[in-house]
Amino acid sequence: MKARNIISCLIGIGLCTSAFGGCGAKEEFIGEYSFRNGGFEIGTLTGWTVEGSAFTDHGVSVKLKDGSGVGYNYVGDFFFNGEESASGSATGSILSVPFELKGNGIIGFLIGAGKNTSRCYVALVSEDGETEYERRANDEFDENDTANVLHRVILDGSAHIGETVRIKIVDNDSGTDGFNYINVDDFTINYQGVESPVGKIFLANNYIEQNRGRVNQRYRHSYHVMPEVGWCNDPNGFSFYGGTVHLFYQYHPYSSAWGPMHWGHVTSKDFIKWEYQPVALAPDSVYDVNGCFSGSAVEKDGELYLIYTSVDSQNNQLQSVARSSDGINFSKLGRNPVINAKQLGPAMSTADFRDPYVFQMNGVWYLLAGTRVNGYGQIALYRSTSLLEWDFVGYVLNNSDANGPNYYRLPGVYECPAFAVVDGQQILICSPQNLPTDGARFQNVHSVVCMVGSLDTKSGRFTYDKFEEIDGGFDFYAAQTMNMPDGRVVMTAWMQMWDRAFPTAADGWTGSMILPRELSFRNGRLYQAPVREIENYRQNKAESGRRDLRDGDSVSFEGISGDTLELEVALEVGTAARAGVKVFKGAFHETSIYYDAEHGTVVLDRSKSGTIISGAESNRSTRSVAVTPTDGIIKLRIFLDNTSCEVFINDGCATLTANIYAGENDEGIEFFADGGNAVLRSAVKYDIVVD
Repeated sequence: MKARNIISCLIGIGLCTSAFGGCGAKEEFIGEYSFRNGGFEIGTLTGWTVEGSAFTDHGVSVKLKDGSGVGYNYVGDFFFNGEESASGSATGSILSVPFELKGNGIIGFLIGAGKNTSRCYVALVSEDGETEYERRANDEFDENDTANVLHRVILDGSAHIGETVRIKIVDNDSGTDGFNYINVDDFTINYQGVESPVGKIFLANNYIEQNRGRVNQRYRHSYHVMPEVGWCNDPNGFSFYGGTVHLFYQYHPYSSAWGPMHWGHVTSKDFIKWEYQPVALAPDSVYDVNGCFSGSAVEKDGELYLIYTSVDSQNNQLQSVARSSDGINFSKLGRNPVINAKQLGPAMSTADFRDPYVFQMNGVWYLLAGTRVNGYGQIALYRSTSLLEWDFVGYVLNNSDANGPNYYRLPGVYECPAFAVVDGQQILICSPQNLPTDGARFQNVHSVVCMVGSLDTKSGRFTYDKFEEIDGGFDFYAAQTMNMPDGRVVMTAWMQMWDRAFPTAADGWTGSMILPRELSFRNGRLYQAPVREIENYRQNKAESGRRDLRDGDSVSFEGISGDTLELEVALEVGTAARAGVKVFKGAFHETSIYYDAEHGTVVLDRSKSGTIISGAESNRSTRSVAVTPTDGIIKLRIFLDNTSCEVFINDGCATLTANIYAGENDEGIEFFADGGNAVLRSAVKYDIVVD
């Protein structure tokens, strides 16, 4: 044993003569403000005087997890776990060695369990242990979520600075109804910090750690963002910070169904390989107890700020802020919410005021939020110079033009607004709920649209001429954009749709994101292209060569097959009524992508794709977009990733996105023509391989 350890064992009142043995396995340094074994790192109760049966040596010799795999959020290797006492109904107390209370007199420590706060508590007592000065219990006990999880609280002993005192840990709860014990750790004298809420972020991360291995892998992607376990929907906080792309998302880790919203977090250097990070936000404050909902992220003064919708216990949707200096660990502002109910615009609903998107113009911060005004969907604009204080500017959409081309008067919210400047053109993006079908447009229950025009930052009005759907496929919602240092504007979106069944839910996860897309503006419209970094992952190139497709032909080529790939097709439509390609083809399944000459559309048909996706649109198995061939040619650039299909048409002037749940061996690809002849000019396949 080292000399310092021998000396420290002799400090106090006969410490090495404790009934629980000597100094244990740990060496402990006693600082100016510390007292003996205040963090239980000796691994026993050495230094504590035991009364009753509730506190035993076994109680502090617990590491990391109990038998059910529940985490505790303790410090170091050991903590006191009252649950490990010999009997669930046992009572008693333990008393620390006497010590002089110095510094500011504030004692910070971790506490958990202790459902009965009058019977389970920590007290500051006199030297003889008879007089109780101050006490603190687990006032934030939550039996459903955080019963055993330790969190930081403060015991204020400042009135007794300079006195000799002790810490007394009490368990007088003899009940057997659960959590009738107390967990404690890490007593810190002269504590300089603040109290922390119950560790819901810790709970979430611990749950992920314990359950990620239980997820069924059959439908998982290889190069698309998806949750490790549980549910995800809207992308949030899509941003570039610290040399890294950050993508957050609406997250419920505890089940594969929608639930109390957290913020999941992934990072990437190239949009293709993603690294999971700890949960960034959890509903652990009064103003967001019912969820940390969608929002955005910006950098200010070297820190990353998250602006999100916080939903309180009355289901008021307000806006709050968290920030980070490392892009990983976030602290919520003490002044939250930064936009409260008193700051709403005229006739705005507090129950529908969400999805803040923050951007900067001419040194001023602006915030767009989806809302409802007089019962109809709208977008509100706010202004700030600090991100902390916001003023209402006005409403973005022309609510008076109810039936005109510039506004669809809807009872649903214009959710998830975003603003981008693409090739000098201002673009407003949003996701209106319940947009009525208009020919080939808006065939989903909900849609994502873009408006091209100009934002008046004084009135808040956005003036525009076009109201166009961004993606005509089945699974595309809540699009969000970010700016890259190289000048690119990149967009992501949730690769799912509301009001349908989710086949992966049975496998322990739900939801994923599209392959990020670069935006450009030309020929009077928005173009989309997969991020160029995807080309770095091409392998095993295979080509078809030119091939005539006669009426009724369905042909394949050696090497052109698979379910995780990129496929580039140039098709001369000729006289065919339909001509295109079948992917995910097997003995019983196929997904067709083709040009429909009669309607002038490119169609994605998943009627024979495999697992039926039931719901509000189960009787509608196709999606289409209007496309005009260029010199008689339709070009398709198709990305498959096990259960997803993204189609970029004619260099990205239109796109179709869908989830496809085919069979395990459905990897065939065939080219076909019906009702006339066509020509396959070329087909090139690359496997996409992400190690």
